[in-house]
Amino acid sequence: MITSNWDSPIRKVPLEHNGVKSCAWSVQREDMITTKTEDTVITGPVWKEVGVVSDNYLLIPNKGVVALANDIADSSGLKWSEDKIFYNGRQFMYSMVSKDTVSEVSVGDDVALGMMFWNSYDGSTALSFRLYLQRLVCLNGMVSNDVFKSHRFKHVIWKNTNKEQNYEDEIYEAASIINNSQDNIRYFTSALRYLEQEELDMENLAHLREKYFPKIPTSLFGTIVDKLLNYRPNGKPTTYDLLNSATNVLWHKKKQTKADYDHNAYIVDGLIDYSKTRYM
Repeated sequence: MITSNWDSPIRKVPLEHNGVKSCAWSVQREDMITTKTEDTVITGPVWKEVGVVSDNYLLIPNKGVVALANDIADSSGLKWSEDKIFYNGRQFMYSMVSKDTVSEVSVGDDVALGMMFWNSYDGSTALSFRLYLQRLVCLNGMVSNDVFKSHRFKHVIWKNTNKEQNYEDEIYEAASIINNSQDNIRYFTSALRYLEQEELDMENLAHLREKYFPKIPTSLFGTIVDKLLNYRPNGKPTTYDLLNSATNVLWHKKKQTKADYDHNAYIVDGLIDYSKTRYM
């Protein structure tokens, strides 16, 4: 049996053939392999390749991303708590939520500010930071690529390397996005309030599907609608219920993929855009 954790050791090893070095490097993750015999159980490390990158690719351990997140949290002046960790062996997401910044959709329905950090070992996802909102009554995360600014860490920042000179600038840039997010939060919350006012009938559901998120896979859309059928606190669903059904499915899946977070943002941004054309 082979096991790996999000904070398992990682290394970058040069590739070569017959003594000729390549410009590519192998990224390898240390897993633990357990072998059972009749009398003993032996557990030991084994290195597994998880990606091939260029020689100038600066590999950041996931635990370094968490350290970065904590430093940004401290610099923001807000109190944060850990929310989610996503890890598929190559891509990593770490998120935190602050209840110091709370907005109200309706009485008893508050949303709080969250921040998420992405990293990858195979070069598929840049080390980056973005904000989102969390609905506190159900802990659904609502991701938006349009409402909030994101930040890609260009001068990468593993504190224990010689790249440290840019670390404080990166921290300041990300913290400033947090501290200047109030207008974005108000805009986002206003859109949710408008969605809450609109009853969702079959005609409108078909219109939203066709015009605002046509690229959602049919199987996923069916799962969201199935959730919607059981998500009617007042008997008649609203467009806000559709959004909450989608984020509930995508945020709380047991076996998540990077696509789940992308679909979350796609649907949320589609519905915010819809609310803007209808009400705002």
